[in-house]
Amino acid sequence: MYQNYVVEIKKNQAEEFEHNVYWLYDEDADKAMLKAEAKFHEILAAAAVSENIEHAAILFTSEGFPARHECYKHSL
Repeated sequence: MYQNYVVEIKKNQAEEFEHNVYWLYDEDADKAMLKAEAKFHEILAAAAVSENIEHAAILFTSEGFPARHECYKHSL
């Protein structure tokens, strides 16, 4: 079993933080990563048009290796 994690981080207009953790897994390492990348991009699609000051996503492996990260910053 292979597992990867995606963390979503939001900073709202009151400058309060929220985070959500998702874990994506599969018996196949490549499929597990593709599932995690799909969730990563799903979060970023929402972040692009978010009403949060900051909206970010981080994808990392079960070994803690950071694979991808991106943040949208909005001046609202």
